[in-house]
Amino acid sequence: MKATASTSTATQTSETKQFLVFGQGSSLFGVELEAVREVLSLKEQPISPVPNTQPFLLGLTNLRGEILAAADFGRFTGIEPVDTHHPSSRILVVEAPDPRDVRLSRMRMGLAVSRVEGVLPLNPDRIVSAIDVSPDLAPFLKGLYNCDGRLLMIVDVEAIAHSERW
Repeated sequence: MKATASTSTATQTSETKQFLVFGQGSSLFGVELEAVREVLSLKEQPISPVPNTQPFLLGLTNLRGEILAAADFGRFTGIEPVDTHHPSSRILVVEAPDPRDVRLSRMRMGLAVSRVEGVLPLNPDRIVSAIDVSPDLAPFLKGLYNCDGRLLMIVDVEAIAHSERW
C-alpha cells in the first residue's frame, strides 16, 4: 500500500499545471491558474482610494457586491509600480486559503499588474529556488522557472495574502 501512495505522488508531481503569465516592468511572473478567479481591466474597474493606508494599496473595489482590496503588485514586491492608466494594465482577482482554518472561505484580493501574457502549462518539478532575487521580492515567490529561455518568477499567492505588510 505504501509503494502505491508514493508512486501516485511521483506521478502527480511530474504532471504540468496551468499558470497565468503576467509582466510587471521588465520581469515576467507566473501564478497558478487555480488561484486566479478572474482578470479585470484596471482602467475600467473603479477603485476607491483609502486614506492613510500602505502606498501599495490602490484602494477598494466593488466586484458584483463583493468588496476587494486592490494592491499594486509592483509596489507590494518592491519593483516597478503599475501604470494604472495604461490600457494593458489588469487586476488579477486571486484567492488563497486561510491557513488558520481551512473551513473558512478563501481570502480574495486584487493584484494590479502591467500586462497579462497568457496561460502556459508548466511542470512544477522544474521550479527552482529564488535565491538570486531582491530581498523584498523573495518572500512572495515559490521559485524561478526557465520557460524556453525566459525566466518566470512563480508567485506565492498565499504568502502575499497572509503577509504582515497588510
